[in-house]
Amino acid sequence: MIQTHAAIVLRPSPFQEGGLVVSFLTEHGERLVGLAKGAKQPSAKWVSNFEPLGLVNVSFFGKEQVEVRRVTRCELVHSPLVLGHLESNLVVACLADVFDRVAREGVEDPRLFRLLSACARALKAKPDQAMAILAYGEHWLLHCLGVLPHPRLCGLCGNGEAPLVLLTDEHGWRCAACTPVDPREAFPPGAREHLRLLRTCTAEEAPDPEGSPAARAVTRVLRDRLRRELDGPRSYEVLERLLL
Repeated sequence: MIQTHAAIVLRPSPFQEGGLVVSFLTEHGERLVGLAKGAKQPSAKWVSNFEPLGLVNVSFFGKEQVEVRRVTRCELVHSPLVLGHLESNLVVACLADVFDRVAREGVEDPRLFRLLSACARALKAKPDQAMAILAYGEHWLLHCLGVLPHPRLCGLCGNGEAPLVLLTDEHGWRCAACTPVDPREAFPPGAREHLRLLRTCTAEEAPDPEGSPAARAVTRVLRDRLRRELDGPRSYEVLERLLL
């Protein structure tokens, strides 16, 4: 049985005899794994088609309940990789790692595919804004996971005007009207406005995560929350060591 999907490459892993075991995120938001025999051999024509975050048309052979299917065809449609651009390519690797951990086999969530597609195309169009695109992706991925409440209202008192000061596991966003907090530990002014911008902009328009004290604080908190949810992806360690 052969099935063809539009999909995004997540993680290619070396396999015996020059092959690759590759995980994909399909257009339905499901994680599928395929074996591409001989993909890394010198004569292979499709090895570049398995780079992380590449959008491909891929065909699998195998029964639906089989964990690893055989890849029979893989045609590259779009790649976000930019030759010689370290920051953008590190963010590509980071997003591929994160989505590989989030997506599940047998579970469809088309929002994941739409979000990762948007980030990949934005990285290709604006590689110099890679860190902003990463922060955008982290924000919306937390939303997809159901662990990031809407910042419109305080989760404890319902106030929609007072400045946000904390993000908590119990009540979500907390505001200054009901939560006394040391100013050194609270979000700087502008946190609610930065979150509103993240929720309304496109990936290409993502705000600079270093553009203000509030942006820096929100980015740090959301990244820490995502890393905690996913048990600390190693790709962040590489990113921090080389860039941050």
